[in-house]
Amino acid sequence: MKQHPLVRSVEKTLLEFNMLQSKDKVLVAVSGGPDSVALLQVLLALRRKFDVRIGMGHLDHGLRASAAARDAAFVSSLGKKMGLPTHVAVADIQGLHQKQKGSLEALGRKARYNFFKRMARKFGYNKIALGHHAGDNAELILMNLFRGSGPLGLSGIPPIRENRYIRPLIEQPRNRIMKYLQDIQASFVQDATNNDLRYLRNRIRHELIPGLKHRYNPKLEETLNRTAAIFRKEEDWLNQYSDRILNTLADGDATALRMPVSKLLKNHGAIQRRMIRTAIGQIKGNLKSITLQHIDAVLDFCRDGTAGQQLHLPGRVVVRRQSHDQLLISKQPAPAAPLAGLHPAGTIPLYTVAVPHPGACTRTVVVKELGIRLVLDAIPLEPQQEALNPWVLPWGGGRQSMDNLTSAGQRTAFFDMDKLTFPMLLRNALPGDRFLPLGMQGTQKVKKFFINNKIPREIRRKTPVLVSRNTIVWIVGHRIDERAKVIQQTRNVLKIELFLA
Repeated sequence: MKQHPLVRSVEKTLLEFNMLQSKDKVLVAVSGGPDSVALLQVLLALRRKFDVRIGMGHLDHGLRASAAARDAAFVSSLGKKMGLPTHVAVADIQGLHQKQKGSLEALGRKARYNFFKRMARKFGYNKIALGHHAGDNAELILMNLFRGSGPLGLSGIPPIRENRYIRPLIEQPRNRIMKYLQDIQASFVQDATNNDLRYLRNRIRHELIPGLKHRYNPKLEETLNRTAAIFRKEEDWLNQYSDRILNTLADGDATALRMPVSKLLKNHGAIQRRMIRTAIGQIKGNLKSITLQHIDAVLDFCRDGTAGQQLHLPGRVVVRRQSHDQLLISKQPAPAAPLAGLHPAGTIPLYTVAVPHPGACTRTVVVKELGIRLVLDAIPLEPQQEALNPWVLPWGGGRQSMDNLTSAGQRTAFFDMDKLTFPMLLRNALPGDRFLPLGMQGTQKVKKFFINNKIPREIRRKTPVLVSRNTIVWIVGHRIDERAKVIQQTRNVLKIELFLA
C-alpha cells in the first residue's frame, strides 16, 4: 500500500535526526487536537518499519471543565479503538497558580512535562513524542525575536531534546497536517482557547503571521524554519567550541567551578558569554531566570571586581573573586527566616559594615556578627513606562502598587536610590538613635519604636540599622524611613532583601 506523502516526509525527519531506534517504547502526547492525532496516526503507520511500541498520554489541566472532560473521553476512546495503552491524568493548575503564582501557561507546561516523566518512569517509555509542527516553530521564533533573544532563541524548537523528547512533525506545515487528517478521515477535537487573542501566541498565529504572509512573504513559515535550522547548527558548533575552552580553563564539580579571569577574558566576547552561561547552568542546574544582563554583569565583575567581592544571581548562584585572578561560581543553600531564629539572646559585638552602590547587578553585604546578609538590586524606571504607570517595574515582579513599594515588609524594602548616599553603613542600633518612621511626621527614638511595636529585647539586640549620611533609612526587618521612600517622581529604586547568611 502506497504511503501518504506526509508519512514519507515524517519518516525522513525521523531518520535525519535519529529520533527512533529499534525497540524504543514511545509515549505519544495526545491532547485530542489535530496535531497530536496526526502525530499518533503517522507513528502508527511507521511503527513496524522502526520496530517501536506506542502508548498514549493525556493530561487534563482542570481549566476547561466540560470541554476538558470531552477531550479526555475522546483520547480514552481513541486509545481503545487503536488498542493502545492510554494514560490519562488530571492536574489542578488553578490551585498551583494560587499557591505559586506565575503564568497559567508556564504552570501547565511544567505539569505536562512532569506527567510525561512520571509515565515514562512507571511504564518504561524511553521516548516522548510531541506534536509541535513548523507553524509552532515559526510562532516561537517571532515571540523570541520580540523578546530580544539571541541565537539560541532564534533557533526555535529543537527537533529532539535530551535524546528523549522527539518532534516528528517539526518540519510539517499546518495545512499539510490538516490535509493528511482529511485524507485518512481521522476525527479530532478543537480547543477553543487556541482562538483566544488574549494570548500572545494566538495573536501571532491569527493576526501577525497571516498579515506578513499576505503583504511580505507567502512562504514566511518556511523561511523562518530555514533560518532557525541555520541558527541551530551554528549554535551547536559555537557551544561545542566554547565548552572545549571552558573545560581547559575551569576546574571543580557540580557544586563549584573555578577559572582564571585573565584567561577567560582573552577570548572573544561571544565566547566569554557562552562560557559564563554554561558555567552558571552547570552550578544552578538550569538557566531559568538567567538573562543577558546577568551574564554581562558577571563579565563586568571579571573586568572591574576585586578580590573578596561577590555577586548574587537568581537561584542562589554566587560569583566570587577569590583572588585577583580567580573566579569562583557556586550555589548557596536555601535561606531561612531572618533575625528571629538567629543566635541565643546575648551580647552582640559592635560592628559597622559598608554597603556599596549595587551598580548594574546584584550585590550582597554580609554581617558575620548576626549571621545575615542583605541582597541589593538597583532598578531603574524607564520614563516612558512611568508615563503610563509609575509602578510597573522592569525586574519581572509585575505591577506594583504604591503600598508595595513603600511597605515596611520584614524581609524586603524599597528605597528611592537617588535620596541615598553611598557607601551606606550597616551597624548596631545605638542609644539615642532616631529616625522618621514611614507614615509619620516626626522623628522617633529607635528604642521607643521597638517598645511601641512590642519587639522583644533579644530581637532588638540583633536588629541592625542602615545609615545613609548619618540618617537611619531602615530599621532592618521592621520599618524604613519616610524620607527614603519611593514616590511618584522616583527614577531609580533600590531593592534590599534580608536573608540568613
